[in-house]
Amino acid sequence: MKEALDLLSCLVACPSPSGKEAAISELTAGVVEELGLKCEHVGESVLAYAQRCDPKILYVSHLDTVPVGAGWSVDPFAARWIGDQLVGRGACDAKASAAAMLWSLSEAAKEGAADGVVVALTTCEETTNTGMGDVLGRLGMPELAVVGEPTGLEVVRAQGGLAIIEAEWRGKSCHAAHAYHTSHTNALVEASKELGSFGFVHELPSEVGLLGPTTIVPTVMNAGERHNVVPDAATAIFDCRLSPPHDAATCLDRIALSLPGASLRIRSDRLKAIETGADHRLVQVALGIAGKDSAIGSNTLSDMALLQGVPAIKCGPGDSLRSHKPDEFVTEEEFLAGCHFYRDLLFALVREAVAFA
Repeated sequence: MKEALDLLSCLVACPSPSGKEAAISELTAGVVEELGLKCEHVGESVLAYAQRCDPKILYVSHLDTVPVGAGWSVDPFAARWIGDQLVGRGACDAKASAAAMLWSLSEAAKEGAADGVVVALTTCEETTNTGMGDVLGRLGMPELAVVGEPTGLEVVRAQGGLAIIEAEWRGKSCHAAHAYHTSHTNALVEASKELGSFGFVHELPSEVGLLGPTTIVPTVMNAGERHNVVPDAATAIFDCRLSPPHDAATCLDRIALSLPGASLRIRSDRLKAIETGADHRLVQVALGIAGKDSAIGSNTLSDMALLQGVPAIKCGPGDSLRSHKPDEFVTEEEFLAGCHFYRDLLFALVREAVAFA
């Protein structure tokens, strides 16, 4: 398994913040060829396959990461193994999945079990998901898909959606020095009053038990530019994690009840909830290989959201709670378990022809 461990270290050592993936794209292409596989670029996303780039089974993970941020105790790109932990930005989310998927495809190719399989390693997953959109534009929809994200090898068959809603308050400005005797309306104060009444989070009950409730959380606020000007505008952003039957409009209506002074608009609602049936063969085979009794749901987002209508699961090595944090890591045991899971699942899907069922 040294080859797989070296592959992971190689990917982690290459900085790849979302939107700046050119270097890791070229690096990954070289790695794909060294594994004896064929390679194709779609923008800076990378496709790997054994013979034909015509997927019935799509393995997909991503090459990009969030920015490094502060608080690291080690160089985030030294790709150092500290004991049994590889520490580095992206080690867990999601380069462990990416490396394990590439290794599993190379192993399947050696056994002649990679026909109709493509591994897609996308860009911009942490921001706009445009890499996945471009990949699907090139390939079309597969017959089934496995999305590599850190789930602790729990099999995720349902993923929540996302809506982003913006609230805006308008006021009347004046010089701050004259606020005590000049007519004005401080948009910052008006916004703060209403946001205070809204609270930290609102929940709406869900019909999908795996996903839990829809949640609405205020996450961003902006008002004013100068200390000496009373602001005449304020905005706030709400992160809405959607579970059926709720959609962006439902969340907007709920926010409006608490924010009567704000104008509201839906800024984004393109990432929809997705669910694969508990009895689908893909889910059952994956559970058997992972040694799990049942699948779970997830409200963290991934490229899975773009696979509407495709039987899909999300599963991979590492703990999602380490994602986006300083000293992010994956253990050797976790990573190797992920390699074996993806390899064994791929053999099962190809040999049992699940994609054609």
